[in-house]
Amino acid sequence: MGIKLLALTDIHGKISSLTGILGSVLPSHKIDLITISGDISHFGDGAEVERILGHVDQTGIPYYYILGNCDPPDKKGGVNARGKCVQDACASFDGINVAGSGGSMPTPFGTPFEVAEDEIVGNLLRNISRCPSLPPLGALMLISHNPPFGGTFDRTSFGQHVGSRMLKDLILEISPALVQCGHIHEGAGVERMGKSLIFNPGPAMKGRYAIAEIGGGVPNVKLGTA
Repeated sequence: MGIKLLALTDIHGKISSLTGILGSVLPSHKIDLITISGDISHFGDGAEVERILGHVDQTGIPYYYILGNCDPPDKKGGVNARGKCVQDACASFDGINVAGSGGSMPTPFGTPFEVAEDEIVGNLLRNISRCPSLPPLGALMLISHNPPFGGTFDRTSFGQHVGSRMLKDLILEISPALVQCGHIHEGAGVERMGKSLIFNPGPAMKGRYAIAEIGGGVPNVKLGTA
């Protein structure tokens, strides 16, 4: 048996869009887990992140999250919410291990939570080592706000690829089943990278989301708009 995920990213504090997605998706899909790959707030503080996640809390569905470059770095380890932050952890859900790493590589805009790409990848490696047991191929999911290099998911509106080459190398080396990213709003898409399926749900602030299935065979992802 696999699990079905509702995957969100880049909410940027727009609660009306978040609740619109939840109200559209949850009545028609049996969602087992919600995953959020950062930029929950729009340059907000910890209280703002908590307020936004409170709407996810109300669904009663378990969720895992990380923070993005527009979130407060002093709260990168998590806030007071029912969901589990996987910035410094590997979480396990029905046999699927989920490890995360938040923030983004440096941008031209000097956003609050920016880190070097070796820190993003090093953090993922530490969290993978914390998994209850290293999974076989197909049982690991990574959540990174920063996308890997070289796909639809990291291409800006100017056609530039701005993702992490080190993250791409890690994915090709360890072959996680799924990699959820965000950060590049115009980069919504689903693509294969080696044996892994990489996806950017698109910005939830614009009603974008993804439904992903993992653990019951070949993973699959479908993008949607509420």
